[in-house]
Amino acid sequence: MWVLAAVRVLFIVLHTVIWGGAIYFLSFFDPHAERAAGLLRFWAKGNLWACRVRVRVSGGDRLETGRAYIFMANHQSQFDILALCAALEDLPLRWVAKQELRRVPVLGPCLYRTHQILVDRGSRGQAVATLRKVKELLALGISVIFFPEGTRGTQGHLLPFRPGGFMAAVEAGIPVVHVAIKGSWRVLPTGEWKVSPGQIDVVIGTPIDVRAQVSRKESRRDLLRQVHAAIAAELAMVKGDCSSIG
Repeated sequence: MWVLAAVRVLFIVLHTVIWGGAIYFLSFFDPHAERAAGLLRFWAKGNLWACRVRVRVSGGDRLETGRAYIFMANHQSQFDILALCAALEDLPLRWVAKQELRRVPVLGPCLYRTHQILVDRGSRGQAVATLRKVKELLALGISVIFFPEGTRGTQGHLLPFRPGGFMAAVEAGIPVVHVAIKGSWRVLPTGEWKVSPGQIDVVIGTPIDVRAQVSRKESRRDLLRQVHAAIAAELAMVKGDCSSIG
């Protein structure tokens, strides 16, 4: 089995190099790198196909076409990004990710060139810069995805949320959508390199509007509580009927 697992890893590396080159090249011909960023969905789907990982999506009809959202998703595995790229393929998207990813060969330069939001978590002034970038993207109609746990949970357990993304939602007045990812930790657990074929369920929640009638602090706390409770409830539920992405 380890031979097949190694072949899958080799495919992911080669596939990333090929698509990474195309993404990096295209990023120079668009001021917001939108066409280049759009190629990420093909990179994601190719890796999912090679690893025999299916993504089932429910709740996509809750999103309004042409509107920007702030998505809050739980984080179980490196495959979460691939699953979300496939599940939200019709939306222009950017990610909030740790600055250390910029040092990863091929992937790092592509993240930078496609205007993903790379955060230095050790910098006290980073919050202001992150908020500014998020608001710029939202104003362009580009949705932003946060992993509010700040790191990957283990075996599907949900960790406490950090407030940064909710602060951005309140400041921008943009609806927040919770996304529950189920099963990705079985495909690639934290600390493992061997990918196991399987299925990832992505449940997209109903957009939550920011409460304008209360203080920013109270609104941020209210959003955080609602989203954490909603994702926790989804993770505890039995899987329902979903549409499939091959």
